[in-house]
Amino acid sequence: MELAGDAIVDLVDNQSYQDKVVENPAGQAVDLDALFEAFKELAKNEEPARAALDIDGGIEQGGTTLSMEANVINLPLRYKNQEKKLVFVDQAYELNVYLIVDNAHVSKSALKIEKLSSLSAFLDDPDSVLAKAASRFAELLDTIRENQEKAVEEEKEAAEEEKAADKKVSTKKK
Repeated sequence: MELAGDAIVDLVDNQSYQDKVVENPAGQAVDLDALFEAFKELAKNEEPARAALDIDGGIEQGGTTLSMEANVINLPLRYKNQEKKLVFVDQAYELNVYLIVDNAHVSKSALKIEKLSSLSAFLDDPDSVLAKAASRFAELLDTIRENQEKAVEEEKEAAEEEKAADKKVSTKKK
């Protein structure tokens, strides 16, 4: 399943690719099924597309965004300037399926991207690719929780150290 470079650049540059965002209400279990169903529908068009699940408001509101994208490179479709530089208009490209996680605690860059399969393999056997995606999303969500807990602990320790330092300074002034 190949797509001409000029068609890809046009879709990305104009942000005219299919994009479906599903909200995951706060306090509810992560609904990967809704994300997967949205992506399956978009993938049938065999062109660049994005399906996303916004958890706790998504990355824009301090939460998490889980995405699946059909793209030719391992960058989110929203990075249109980089994509235009990396995709040559006179070449054809194979579409792949990427898993993307946006969260401040998933990595230093707040972004994790992994190739799951080619789009052709996905369309031939979506269940196995989605099982792999579900497993990987679960692992990355666990990593986010662990990193969030560490960050909270480090904040508490820093606050206690600051409090102790302030106490020493005020004792010396007396």
